Amino acid sequence: MLNDRFLQFFINQNKLTEEQAKKFLEESKSMGISLEEYLIDYLIIPEEDILEYKSTTYKLPVAELYGKTISPDILRIIPRQVAENYRLVAFGKEGNVLKVALSDPSDFKAREAVSFLAREKGLAVEYYVAGASTISKILAQYKGLAATVKEVVSTTQSEFASQIEEAKMVIGKKPGEAVEAAPITRLVDSFLNYAVEHKASDLHIEALGDEKTRIRCRIDGLLRETAILPIYLHSAIVARIKVMANLKLDETRIPQDGRVAITMAKRKVDLRVSVLPLLDKEKVVIRILDPLQRITTLEDLGFWGKDLEIIKKELNRPYGLFLATGPTGCGKTTTLYAILKILNKAEVNIVSLEDPVEYYLEGVNQSQIKPQLGYTFATGLRSVVRQDPDIIMVGEIRDNETAELAVHSALTGHIVLSTLHTNNAIGTIPRLIDMKIEPFLLSSCLNFVIGQRLVRKICPKCKEEYLANTALNLEIEKMFKEVKDVDLSEFRDKKTGQFRLYKGKGCAYCGQEGYVGRTVIFEVAHITDRLREMISNREDINKIEQEVISKGMLPIIKEGYLKALKGITTLEEILRVSEE
Repeated sequence: MLNDRFLQFFINQNKLTEEQAKKFLEESKSMGISLEEYLIDYLIIPEEDILEYKSTTYKLPVAELYGKTISPDILRIIPRQVAENYRLVAFGKEGNVLKVALSDPSDFKAREAVSFLAREKGLAVEYYVAGASTISKILAQYKGLAATVKEVVSTTQSEFASQIEEAKMVIGKKPGEAVEAAPITRLVDSFLNYAVEHKASDLHIEALGDEKTRIRCRIDGLLRETAILPIYLHSAIVARIKVMANLKLDETRIPQDGRVAITMAKRKVDLRVSVLPLLDKEKVVIRILDPLQRITTLEDLGFWGKDLEIIKKELNRPYGLFLATGPTGCGKTTTLYAILKILNKAEVNIVSLEDPVEYYLEGVNQSQIKPQLGYTFATGLRSVVRQDPDIIMVGEIRDNETAELAVHSALTGHIVLSTLHTNNAIGTIPRLIDMKIEPFLLSSCLNFVIGQRLVRKICPKCKEEYLANTALNLEIEKMFKEVKDVDLSEFRDKKTGQFRLYKGKGCAYCGQEGYVGRTVIFEVAHITDRLREMISNREDINKIEQEVISKGMLPIIKEGYLKALKGITTLEEILRVSEE
């Protein structure tokens, strides 16, 4: 494993401190991912630097594999199971010399396995090094999703029908025994592998009429069609997933929810399964909770500048209400997790009420609410205050009772973090007043509100610059005319004076989408003494908003335009999410 020697190399180069190295090693182990994946995914050390370390230390050349398609005949010299287990690939052959790229050149068991296979075929081996992400993309070429679908579709409809009947017979004795032996298992595994490999948050399986089943993945916030299958496979796929999540195979009248942990690419991935009965078929949605997708800091999420400083400063207050707002799926809970990471210290007691608990946070007492059993956010809050908490996180303020209890807790010496569905940060004030919170109480406890959206980031591999047209130049100038803290000159082309903007033209790395990953665009309403007075006096919300902006709040759309000017995202993305 690339651990001690690997870390010492970057400590000696002053790219890591010993304290950071210890922390990153522990966090990567707790997340079940390799240290290399952790450092690259969290932008701590560039992949190029890690490749240079591997090449220099182990005296091996770097394999130039970016965007390349490997011949199936070459790939299959090393069986897929061996390649996935040791994270290596065969990528070329000259005469009787096989070229093999290693993700971890310190893994001598991997070399032994390759040497054994090569000797059996009368081949010598020439080793190279490659990045973990590059190896993963090549591994996906062994058998693409389309090939797996084609293979399974070729199996007869009657065979699948018999498998489902057999699965029903053994349920309760050896759940899944029949289904796991079927080709359907390979198909479902392929979908899950594809979703995890492409960093999807959700996998959708649904019937389209009487002829087709559609598979879609939500990648970077948008659903993408992944595969279309004949309808006769639908019941078999649903049955396989039910077996995995330990759900009832013969129950098709009511919704079912389950969960399962699987291992992919040497890490544990949690799946939350939801099965919903429709007119004549069931729809399945699988939420994918991949430890590699966790964000550890506000900076990683996309918070920056003076607003980030305000957030961190306000978190030093001994009590108060801190809220994140926005539509469903805009990353509010992830923001609260990042804030909890800042507050999480040995001297404080943190309790969270969540629905569901998405990720385990060491040192935080996380409780899953169960509304069907009468355990709601409101009833949970009543119990939590008897647990001697310093900090309370409430997943969402959904009703008047929860709002009242959250405000009461914030007023009685606790830090309370929560989320709310509003269009912007200032919209929180009338929303809470509508939920029967007295303005004088709200003004006494509210410290700051974050309004946010998620936008896709431009692919770094195919990012290209272009100049804004005249109309767009005028629009940008007008938008920032009265913003004092923003100097637009750095974003202008020196020759023409036009604003430089960016887009992704599409490449193999991003799947021709032009985007990879997401970042947050946000606004922070800092509640000053003057604002507390205005809230308490029930002043018009438009006047309150003008006051917040006059004190330096950059509205979310302007913050988004800044990120577009910096080349992080596109104007099209900003306009898309601003309509939510």
